[in-house]
Amino acid sequence: MPGTSRRRRTGVLAAAALLCAGGPLASGAAPAAAAVTVPVQACPAEQAGPGLPPLGAVPATVALPDGVALPPTAAVYGARYPGEVHYLVAPSGWTCDVVFFSADGGEEAYVHPGAPAADPANTRFTSVVQAVFVSGGAQTNIDLACGFIPQAGAAPNTCSAPPRLPADRLHPVPTHAPGLLITAAGVPPDTREPNLPTTGGPERTVALLTFQTPGGPAQEITCTVPAAASPVRTCQAALGHFLATGSAAGQLTPADLSAALTDLDAFVAAYLAQP
Repeated sequence: MPGTSRRRRTGVLAAAALLCAGGPLASGAAPAAAAVTVPVQACPAEQAGPGLPPLGAVPATVALPDGVALPPTAAVYGARYPGEVHYLVAPSGWTCDVVFFSADGGEEAYVHPGAPAADPANTRFTSVVQAVFVSGGAQTNIDLACGFIPQAGAAPNTCSAPPRLPADRLHPVPTHAPGLLITAAGVPPDTREPNLPTTGGPERTVALLTFQTPGGPAQEITCTVPAAASPVRTCQAALGHFLATGSAAGQLTPADLSAALTDLDAFVAAYLAQP
């Protein structure tokens, strides 16, 4: 749970009307935009444990969600878990460490420069893109989010997460989905935010947290990259891809998801571009 040595835990829409099957497009209709497909860099597999489904297979390519642009300096990484695969965007050529907590099903991934980390959940990284795809349980759902989304800890829930730092900048991302709460957060450099263990280095961090009331699921991604990795575009892609492919996306209409991605991109650019 947050505050402990180990965190727990998981654009353009075009419609074409056909006059008949296989027939020509209706007058004035635009053809559907072709999906942008990009290569996937498979993360090394972690041992899942006995009695669990086999690890998901990482495809060679994957389609980018509408509204998400992959910068040339970034790549899509595929993290394998029992029965499924999750994806995240991070700078190309970094190392991907997958974390699976077999006791409760928590699923996390850490993409960072340098050698693999033996215990990534308890490693201090100067630069990292980290994702919690599955928190691992009801209370960990609440504690993952409630430091930044107070509604997650509202009665009858109990928030065990530490108070967030006043230096954080919070930005609620608009959504019209009942019970869906999305918040972006900015953490200054050299600031250790207790609810985000990957913070504290010399670079700014931007994070995205999603929570579905009353009890989850909750998901989280943080992006901390240096200037050489084009932080604005990379973090826009990382957070946007996570939002568009995560549990929150299933609660959003295409129009609301597009609006949320635009709003999120604006926050990331404004926060990371400030002096």
